[in-house]
Amino acid sequence: MRLQDSGSYFWGMISKRLSEMKPTETGVIGHVDCPEAAMALVEMGCCPGEEVTVAHVSPGNGPMAIFSGGRKVALRKQAAALLWMVPIAVANARNIGADELVAAAV
Repeated sequence: MRLQDSGSYFWGMISKRLSEMKPTETGVIGHVDCPEAAMALVEMGCCPGEEVTVAHVSPGNGPMAIFSGGRKVALRKQAAALLWMVPIAVANARNIGADELVAAAV
């Protein structure tokens, strides 16, 4: 989990890296570390506010597959570690939409 001083206590307590998520977990991309390095991810539809579901995680340091923007995308774990996620279950429990999550991350 990430503890970040982004002006929102809520954001810092519930976000985690995409690389830490398990299969079938769903979340909303809240923040991208190093946007320059993550440009390829953004071009594939992995940008803040997008809902992502983990489809498969390979053992060890292997790649993972996610559903994003209606597509299945394979990512290296290093690339997935650049994306900070807010689990959908948390967002639904707090009745907070993707726009509010992204706004809290800024």
